[in-house]
Amino acid sequence: MDDAGDETPAEREPGDESTAAPVTEFSLVPFELVTEETRATILDTLASYQAENPREPSVGFKRLCETAGIEDSGNFNYHLNKLQPSYVRRTEHGYALTNAGTALVGTLRAGVGVEMTRGPKTLDATCSICDTELSARYEDAIVSVSCENGHDYPRDFLPPKAVTGRTLEEAISIQKRRTLHDCELVRTGVCPACFDDVERRHTVLDVSQASHVLVATCEGCGRVSGAPLGMYLLREPPVVAFYHDHGVDVTETPLWELELVIAEPTVCSEDPLRLSLSIQRDGERLTLIVNTHARLLDSERACVTS
Repeated sequence: MDDAGDETPAEREPGDESTAAPVTEFSLVPFELVTEETRATILDTLASYQAENPREPSVGFKRLCETAGIEDSGNFNYHLNKLQPSYVRRTEHGYALTNAGTALVGTLRAGVGVEMTRGPKTLDATCSICDTELSARYEDAIVSVSCENGHDYPRDFLPPKAVTGRTLEEAISIQKRRTLHDCELVRTGVCPACFDDVERRHTVLDVSQASHVLVATCEGCGRVSGAPLGMYLLREPPVVAFYHDHGVDVTETPLWELELVIAEPTVCSEDPLRLSLSIQRDGERLTLIVNTHARLLDSERACVTS
């Protein structure tokens, strides 16, 4: 069994350090730029043009000015220059968004900061712990699923755009994929929000479901997240293969139907601390051994006799 994997994200090989200055400032420059109406219009126009012309997203000055509906070309040129080179780049064919510009437009169009509430709505599903009805709700940019007995399933942030025009069931599916992606980053010590290092801490809670959780606190933006250890393992090949062999698609199945999410670990060694999680399907058991950072160290499949 491999005992490696308890390293922290700060432990890097010599020579891995970037020669560029570290990005540590809490900068308001991007938002100061787009609070000016003309600049916001330029970014929005370039994004729409890029969506319509993905093979050649650059647009000429005159056409960009006309499409944006701005009559004063001198004023337009002034604001266009302010967006360069960080958010708009000049090409031989005109102007286009940079990657940073595309990311900024994505944040703005996602509706971050817009207040929206949906639900609660009863789902056609039951809690895997107490077998009572589950309900979903969207509030404060969080999709949550729980039962009347207070059993909560992993929740995560979703911007309003992810919910607008979609059912809550569709939003839950999107949220699940986002959560699994975030768990992958957290498990490797990276913050899903600002990509700074996170401090990971194995914690045992006094609750009736999945008491062993991995809590991550970002050193940069302060984001705090936590999920049961089993959540961090759903994309591991042995787990995907086990469920697939038993007719379950991990990518499509709701979290409340995956036993691993609420599997309660047992301690199999104290120093170093190693935890064992087991799930069963159709007479077969999958056992996973992990460290305190939810890194998979070993797995075993075995037949279960009655």
